[in-house]
Amino acid sequence: MEPRQGDIILAREAPVGEVGIVPPSVKVCLGQRTVLLRPDREMVQPHYLLYLLLSPSLRHSMQSRSEGSTVPHLNVRDIRDLLIPHPPSLGMQRSIVGSVRPLDDKIELNRRMNETLDTMAQAMFKSWFVDFDPVRAKMDSRRPALMDADSTHQVSGGLRDSRFGPIPAGWTAGTLGDVALSPRRTRSVDDLGPEDCYIGLEHVPRKSLAITEWADASRIQSAKSEFFKGDILFGRLRPYFHKVALAPVSGVCSTDILTIVPVKHEWRSFLLGHLFSDDLIQHADSSSTGTRMPRVSWTDLARYEIAIPPRWMAARFDELMEPLLQQMNTRTCEMRTLRELRDDLLPKLMSGEIRVSEAEEIVGEAVG
Repeated sequence: MEPRQGDIILAREAPVGEVGIVPPSVKVCLGQRTVLLRPDREMVQPHYLLYLLLSPSLRHSMQSRSEGSTVPHLNVRDIRDLLIPHPPSLGMQRSIVGSVRPLDDKIELNRRMNETLDTMAQAMFKSWFVDFDPVRAKMDSRRPALMDADSTHQVSGGLRDSRFGPIPAGWTAGTLGDVALSPRRTRSVDDLGPEDCYIGLEHVPRKSLAITEWADASRIQSAKSEFFKGDILFGRLRPYFHKVALAPVSGVCSTDILTIVPVKHEWRSFLLGHLFSDDLIQHADSSSTGTRMPRVSWTDLARYEIAIPPRWMAARFDELMEPLLQQMNTRTCEMRTLRELRDDLLPKLMSGEIRVSEAEEIVGEAVG
């Protein structure tokens, strides 16, 4: 059955219970770990069904039905057996959906803006530290982009040979381990509570620097790695999934996530650019061990060869990146707040605890 507008796509695995709706004018191909749900439009409005599946009660039901200790998953039979509350009239469904849709619209706008900032950061990193554009500009007697006169004066005026190809004169042929380390910080189960944030691999998006979802640590049953806001989180299990992001909060994470920090703060954006690059992901993939569940170690990542610029240049790059990264983090936290508000309002709307007009007022204040 070919997906069409308004169909619901539900993930059976990694992570269980994630749902989305097929937008207009978009062709979708289903993966093996997903199922397609086609709403009966004479009974249920597509977005209303989507919101039902996002409700805490149904999400809890799907989580409790999932099987498998290593990779939890839902059977198709379990999905068919899910008990869904009988929907109200189609008119009331549309009213409920319309009252909370502005929250989703704002979430999507923030996601796209983060995506734009993400692309800008990657492009600038590649320009400065892969293509060496500032050096090439000076060689052509041009001022490098985003550099003042003093910075331009400090830029190297030529290239030299190194063990892995031409690099700017004055730069060092080194490794990732020269500018970064992966601290081993562990917190025991007894030291964790619901106020602590937990980030698993399922919370880290593919090819995006922004993490927008995390859980509380109340259900954690084993010791986890501790991280702090601003640390770089690198998915070491199946590294080809390209799960690399900045921690938006402090908390604990899965032991299948490496916490990586710069040796000095000014190297953070430079380090992040390399860790997020396709070349490093390929290196991680080729260095990983294990057939079914390949993992890469920090030792292998630390051996990745890089051209290390002068410290002032890394600091200048970090100054330019810091506002972009802060904007991304602000939008990330706002997206989480908006989701929490939506998930709080929906059960109350569906049960009749609050009226649509009340929800519209609350949502209007939230989205500004």
